Amino acid sequence: MEPRAEIRRRTRLSPEARRTQLMECAIEVFSRRGIGRAGHAEIAEQAKVSVATVFNYFNTREELVDEVLTEIEQFVHQMLEQAYAGNRPVRERIHSHVQLFVDAAYDKPDHANIWLEWSSSVREEVWPRYAMLLDKALERITPALQSAMDQGEIQSVLSAQDLARSLTGFGYVMMQMINSPQRPARDEVTEFLFKYVTAPIQA
Repeated sequence: MEPRAEIRRRTRLSPEARRTQLMECAIEVFSRRGIGRAGHAEIAEQAKVSVATVFNYFNTREELVDEVLTEIEQFVHQMLEQAYAGNRPVRERIHSHVQLFVDAAYDKPDHANIWLEWSSSVREEVWPRYAMLLDKALERITPALQSAMDQGEIQSVLSAQDLARSLTGFGYVMMQMINSPQRPARDEVTEFLFKYVTAPIQA
């Protein structure tokens, strides 16, 4: 039988793996407890490590919040980049945008919950940072819509900027549908939201 010390050395996580584990636990805790209430102790309990271990990786609560919001920023940017990359018809790109966010809400609900809470935390110290995330999202979406308008691919009573803004705001309706007692299929949610956001657009 191998000595217990040898087993502990073998199963001990590397610093990189431990940070990844703690971030995964932090996402779960922030989703459940909220951005303003989640802290080191809950993450330590979730990860089954000491509170001191969590502080070793996130020295202050401000640093912890910063790391979690950075994860959510990357999560949102990656989906938008995937949706609007290439030269596909703009309605296809809008559909990809909606589908990616719906899939994320089903497959990564903790990320989606934090994103939705963050987007409505207008009185929190985190709001200015969300406003910057929103501005970057508009900068990614608006040119694609404006190009489609300029080429006659679509028309709308709204400007490209206003259309882009509507595409960043369907999260509330999406989460209401997904979290309803009669949880609909993701395809049903996707198609409803696609019709919802493209209603102001004429081909």
